[in-house]
Amino acid sequence: MSAGEGTATVDVPGATDLVARIAAGDRRAEHDFIRQYERGVRALVRRHCRPNDPIADDLAQDVLARVLERLRAGAIRDSVALPAYVQATIVHTTSAEYRARRVTEGPAVLDDLPASDNPVERLDSEQLAALLRKVLAQLPVARDREILVRFYLDEQDKDEVCRSLGIDATHFHRVVFRARERFRDLLHRAGLGEP
Repeated sequence: MSAGEGTATVDVPGATDLVARIAAGDRRAEHDFIRQYERGVRALVRRHCRPNDPIADDLAQDVLARVLERLRAGAIRDSVALPAYVQATIVHTTSAEYRARRVTEGPAVLDDLPASDNPVERLDSEQLAALLRKVLAQLPVARDREILVRFYLDEQDKDEVCRSLGIDATHFHRVVFRARERFRDLLHRAGLGEP
């Protein structure tokens, strides 16, 4: 792995032959590619997804299909570049999925609010946003407040949030996860959420 990038830069044994065979239309090589890469792709996709997100397996399949399509087209000729291409495809695929969800579903932090038997459910969206901001203001770690507001409420791009807060992009999901956990704890203590 190269420092800071999180992508492999060494040739996987047999990858040169595999890349050439797939580009030549060898279906057996495609099956070999899936067999060799599927487990690792699934693991990496899960690391980029929210915990227990049921779409992780679908995203892993999308990644494998996209990479296989590029291999068939001969767009990836250098087997040393294959692991980096797979990693980049994982990042782009998962990022696109969550970006699309934010647009259609709204901020993910709202998903963790309790069911309709709770008074929070009866609040209109402006009241709810104000309440969330009030609870967020009580977070003891300023970076937690800032990352949750910027990423979920202001819907800033991950790269923009990382740049402005000085967060290493490879640690972004871990930092957001921990901030969300502390926020959930505050919601629970305030009687507004489930543990």
